[in-house]
Amino acid sequence: MKKCFVHIVAVICCLIAVIAQAQEQWVDSVKNAALYQKEDTNKVWTLITLCNFYAFAYPDTALQYGRQAHDLSEKLNFDNGRLFSIISINAALYSMGNYSQELENALKLIPLAKRMNSIYATGFSSGAVGDSYANLGEFAAAMPYYKKVLQIGIENKLPELHRMYSMLSPVFIGLKQYDSALFYAQKGYALFKTSSYYSSNDWEMKWSQSGVYVTLADAYAINDMNDSALKYYRMSIPPSEWTNMKYNWIDACNGMAGVFKKQHQPDSALMYSKKILADTNLTTFPAGKQQAAEIIAAIYEESHSADSALKYLHLSIKIKDSLHSHQKMMAFQNILLKKNENEHAVELATSSVQNRYRLYLLLVVFIVGSLAAFMIIRNRRIKQLQNIRNSIADDLHDDIGSTLSSISIMNELAKAKSPEALQLLTSIGESTAAIQENMSDIVWTVNPHNDHFENLLQRMYLFATEITEAKNIQLTFNSDAALHNIKLTMKQRKNIYLFFKEAINNAAKHSGAKKITVTVSRKESNIEMNITDDGKGFKTGESYNGNGMSSLKRRAEELNAAYAISSEINNGTKAALTFKIT
Repeated sequence: MKKCFVHIVAVICCLIAVIAQAQEQWVDSVKNAALYQKEDTNKVWTLITLCNFYAFAYPDTALQYGRQAHDLSEKLNFDNGRLFSIISINAALYSMGNYSQELENALKLIPLAKRMNSIYATGFSSGAVGDSYANLGEFAAAMPYYKKVLQIGIENKLPELHRMYSMLSPVFIGLKQYDSALFYAQKGYALFKTSSYYSSNDWEMKWSQSGVYVTLADAYAINDMNDSALKYYRMSIPPSEWTNMKYNWIDACNGMAGVFKKQHQPDSALMYSKKILADTNLTTFPAGKQQAAEIIAAIYEESHSADSALKYLHLSIKIKDSLHSHQKMMAFQNILLKKNENEHAVELATSSVQNRYRLYLLLVVFIVGSLAAFMIIRNRRIKQLQNIRNSIADDLHDDIGSTLSSISIMNELAKAKSPEALQLLTSIGESTAAIQENMSDIVWTVNPHNDHFENLLQRMYLFATEITEAKNIQLTFNSDAALHNIKLTMKQRKNIYLFFKEAINNAAKHSGAKKITVTVSRKESNIEMNITDDGKGFKTGESYNGNGMSSLKRRAEELNAAYAISSEINNGTKAALTFKIT
């Protein structure tokens, strides 16, 4: 069985490579063969071949061939055909970003694998479910499936073990366990260098390079090891292009853009992001293209190029809307397939035309609205930007609700299981807490209803109260009433709040203080914030370069503010921030 698993992995990957480089004449001959072949297992493999060929370039066409292969496998009661037709269909769904349908298909593989009772079926089915959960951002749910694949690889000493280690790294990144992400990425790379693939100089070797290098680069980047990250991103690009692994190529370009952005090299960051968007087909790999648009928008925003920033922010929203619309269209097509196989082609074409006209209409409305926005006065532009921020805040809020709802359902399922489900429940709880902590701050910062200083002071007070009560620390919070009606920019609110949050956390967790005093006041055109504790203090000369101090310094610099930390042993600590009202 082990040999079967290894060879099927190789056959499928090599098949994709050969097809990707085939002549158009060859493709036509395969399509003709599919038309005239008798309905047996050979025709199933022909249809799967066509699905693989079109998956990453024309996913809609790939879905048609994949579904034909699956339907014929059902008719023939052919389990291998069922397995690999769903895997091929999911490649097309991944390409178009339809992750919900991808998960629905992948879950069908679990009972199929149990019936087939082979390591290759179990490995492929678990990997498919893990991929689907990870694509949806449900990393805690993906983890046990990936670990099952890794266990199969270790127990059977599979030569693809390096890939199984590497695929866990992005999941640990999603869980914010960055040390573990780096460990698994480096382990995968080390195993690859000792595997038979490393020196083979064939498609398998190039494919492994494409995945292993970009995964290692992502792990280095998230751990701020930027030079190493850039090295392996660059190394991953040639094999990704050679094997036509477009998603790895997009990941590498986005990764390099992100690193260059952190290093304040906007020109290089823009170059790699715009390479991704040079492909104007937004229905393939939409998640990567949306990420590229967001990076470009952020760079232009930092350089105060409002028009360019708005352009790419609109493009990001357009890709997201297109993704959701395509998912709805796919659901409608599935209903049509089940109702009437004979009329499917006509109805699919009609639906496609209707949706295309709707998209054209939306594009026309969008373009007209954008042109109007640029022609009206400055106040109207500010209002438009606020509406966009409202929309983003609503979307983020909806995403939180959707994610927590998903976690709640998983929790209920886990409760119905035996005590060994406790580990899953723990992971779900940790994921929920992380989502609530991070997304709450993002939603609050983006929402324009919180632009007044009064809203910021309220949030600061609530945060400080929660922290100090948990530590049994007395809190005194004084604010100047003259501050309440001052309006702040989103950037100012974010950095003031994060400076305050870091200072309060440091005082509550490390000072041993019994009392913390916060004073926020206005002096002419400046705002002063002082955070004082009566804790054990420290020698600023020795500890000034700590992580907390670096964070405070970065927030102050983004505010163009002056700040100072004063502390003495056994005499407490004072953090002071002074910035100008703009």
